[in-house]
Amino acid sequence: MFRLEAGSPEEYQIPRAAIERLEELFRQQRVHIHGYMLLGGRKILAERYYAPYGQSDNHRMYSITKSFVALAVGLLVKNGLVGMEDKICRYFPEYLSEGEPHPWCARLTIREMLSMRTCYANTTYKDYDGDDWTESFFRVRPDHISGTVFSYDTSSAHVLGALVEKLTGMKLLDYLRREAFDKLGFSRQAYIMEDKMGVSQGGSGLMSTLRDVAVVAYLCNHFGILDGEELLPFDFMREALSNLVPTDMQPTLDEQCGYGYFFWMPRTRREDQLGPEDGFVMYGMGGQLAVCFPKLDFCYLTMADTIGNPAGLQILYDSFYQTIYPCLKERREDNPDAFLEETGSGKREGRESGTEPPRFRSKAEETYRFCENAQRWKSIHFRWEGWNEGAVGVRLRYERGGESVSDGTAKQETALDLVFAVGGWKRQTNPVSGFRCECRADVKNGHLILQCYLADEEHGHVRMDVAWKGEDTLTVRMTCTNEPSLEGLRGFASAERE
Repeated sequence: MFRLEAGSPEEYQIPRAAIERLEELFRQQRVHIHGYMLLGGRKILAERYYAPYGQSDNHRMYSITKSFVALAVGLLVKNGLVGMEDKICRYFPEYLSEGEPHPWCARLTIREMLSMRTCYANTTYKDYDGDDWTESFFRVRPDHISGTVFSYDTSSAHVLGALVEKLTGMKLLDYLRREAFDKLGFSRQAYIMEDKMGVSQGGSGLMSTLRDVAVVAYLCNHFGILDGEELLPFDFMREALSNLVPTDMQPTLDEQCGYGYFFWMPRTRREDQLGPEDGFVMYGMGGQLAVCFPKLDFCYLTMADTIGNPAGLQILYDSFYQTIYPCLKERREDNPDAFLEETGSGKREGRESGTEPPRFRSKAEETYRFCENAQRWKSIHFRWEGWNEGAVGVRLRYERGGESVSDGTAKQETALDLVFAVGGWKRQTNPVSGFRCECRADVKNGHLILQCYLADEEHGHVRMDVAWKGEDTLTVRMTCTNEPSLEGLRGFASAERE
């Protein structure tokens, strides 16, 4: 039976003073932490719990549950029960009895769901008048093409958890126990809360100890291999823990570093690395963290309640990166290739760089017409001819104002017409609105990431994630600050090339 062992921080070149400073930062910044652990290999280098929680107490782990769902789906693939390109509607025909699903939902694959690239902007059961969370996923109207932009959708994980239970006839956690977790010593007291239909809440329902999360993190750090035995499918795990989708539209640094299959990427990941060796994060609302570094065989784990503290999660991250991570960085630099040599992983090819144009861009100019959308976006036009000189022109046409002239706010078509410097910043004046701004374009995993910051009487910004599916369709996800000049530049919409 696998067991965690007692160790000391000095074994990982972490001085006691760094541990003391970590805890001091927790106290000084008044973060409501319930427990933390530093795990090096199988050894607990440091561990502490804060009342009312102790080592053996279950704690709500929220969205760490999603990572557990990804592991269960990997096991379904390993056991031949599903394929990654299977359409999810195929497995839930009972929810399609009232007619054919929306085409965007009908084309949604398991792979797209795992990488949070569904056709929904929000968690579907929050917008559904009914108790069946799984049903909501197939009944709520989609708002963009699947397989394009990242959008955090908890219902995606819930439905995949329901799929595990439907195909195996077992509760989600029981299936994981039978296939892998029992050999880790995962506790019998852990459970996953259920929705009103009796389906495990795959998006957020895990109740477990911090040590339970720690042993799973250890297994993930080794890509599913325990003492030479493949408990989780190795190839699937390497893909699940890779940086597959850009997440630049997320609001905070530690959510902007990329995403795998229900796993986040940490801020320490080099942008030119595609493989999983440099790290991944299991992250649950309120400060539930497992920040993992396979090359170092190390994990930083926390459980907390930061829900009422907007800065609380950032404190948990920053405290670690200020005190413990510098020690680990020095350790890695002493022997940078040790992990690759031990696992035979070899070097990985870098991901698409920020100097190459997005896929399928062969014309000098292109226009795409938006499908009907709540934002009233009309079209988006790209001028690619300047890419080799370091710039791309973008013109987004959209409507502003009310629905009629009766309230004095008649609809008016306008445009955001700008030039974005590739990998840098271009200062300019928007020829349509007249406001001054600076703009930047980057390419990440085939997505075009656009940023525009106002530099005028108003300050604010617009960010766009443009992702293509095939050669003739795309989705735009846009966020902005709430300034009058930027009205209407927020939301999701899909478009087809003219």
